Amino acid sequence: MVSFYKPAKKSRKQHTIKTVTVESLDMHGVGVSRSQRPVMFVEGALPGEQVQAKVVNSQKQVSKAVTRHVVEASPLRVEPFCQYYGRCGGCQLQHISAQDALSERQQAMSDYWAHHLNITDLPWQPAITGARPAYRRKARFAVDARNPKALKIGFRQTSSKAIVDIETCPVLEHRLQALMPALRKVLTSFSALQHIGHIQALSGDNVAEFTIKATRDLPAALRDALVEFAVSEKVNVVIENAAGEIETLHREATLICKTHDGFYLTPTPNDFVQVNAQVNEKMVSHALNWLAVNKNDTVADWFAGLGNFSLPLSSHASHVYAVEGVAAMVEKGQAAAQQQGIDNITWQHLDLSDAGSVKNALGHGVTKILLDPSREGAAEVCRQIAQAKTKQVLYVSCNPNTFTRDARIMLDAGYKIEKIGLIEMFPYTRHLEVMALLSHATH
Repeated sequence: MVSFYKPAKKSRKQHTIKTVTVESLDMHGVGVSRSQRPVMFVEGALPGEQVQAKVVNSQKQVSKAVTRHVVEASPLRVEPFCQYYGRCGGCQLQHISAQDALSERQQAMSDYWAHHLNITDLPWQPAITGARPAYRRKARFAVDARNPKALKIGFRQTSSKAIVDIETCPVLEHRLQALMPALRKVLTSFSALQHIGHIQALSGDNVAEFTIKATRDLPAALRDALVEFAVSEKVNVVIENAAGEIETLHREATLICKTHDGFYLTPTPNDFVQVNAQVNEKMVSHALNWLAVNKNDTVADWFAGLGNFSLPLSSHASHVYAVEGVAAMVEKGQAAAQQQGIDNITWQHLDLSDAGSVKNALGHGVTKILLDPSREGAAEVCRQIAQAKTKQVLYVSCNPNTFTRDARIMLDAGYKIEKIGLIEMFPYTRHLEVMALLSHATH
């Protein structure tokens, strides 16, 4: 019998409007209508609501839609507190209180893990939360100076590269909110802003810092104005050129970001630090408590970054092995440890996706492990840990999907989840983090 190849049909965007009833939220805070066929995920809708939704994508199993009109509102619906909500792509969940969003999404995660991990009674701990709404100590502002008469400094629109001009942002820390008008005043006085790609702001514990990403040399008059701004406001201002080279225009102080128990990081403009200082400090504290590290423990902190966990761990453990895949961060972490008088951390630059490297790194008598990987997760690490049967593993994840994959590896090898909790690092957004303590049954 002759068989003819037929290419799979591509999904087509359908812009039909449907009236649907939403039963729940998924773990990203998107409304779910299971009474629809296919199941519909509705952006901007809440449990118990009837909405008119525009279908933007439809496939065999699921369709995606966007709320166009709320026919019958949920008691959970609240008035967004930001004037740019709905246009700015920074926040997606201001139409529900942060606490209600946490509760609904925790239930969604429980359902998800019941299905994918076959666990129906998770040992949930209270979520780690902080101040709301002014929580962000770090932000990147895009600049659109193509029209000198309509300069835009702000954030990308929802599902677009266009920029929403932002006068103020209520989720920024108050210090950054107060500084933005003065910075805008400086920038809007010059016509050479087409050479600025973006502006990064970081509010440290002692000083704020602004990094100007410049695609070409900035005029002397603009540089002088930025120095005057820095001196007047007592902030750091640096320029990063197209080659990634950093030039300091004015340094008020070396910026520090506290982690826990008086330890601190000293990030430079392109280094990763958690955007929510208060939640980060609580997260580190919880990690230390959950692992119950003592002087009999040798702890591995993998994906260590600048030492957010490693530095505080050093005061509790006999020794800490801090492993990071970016060599520059290893050097900076080591320098910060030396500056703070810490001598029981061994810093290593290793590829933690390489099985051999991971296996060798486990050969130091490690009793407990802390993992804080990027969104890609830590599959190879978990495979090697599962074989080694290390006593306890604390996994901090910024991606519930890759955490699920990695947890499956551990659970299949005899580990069980002792504690698990949500981390609200980014209130009012789809982003949600999770922390879990896993222990091996043989210990």
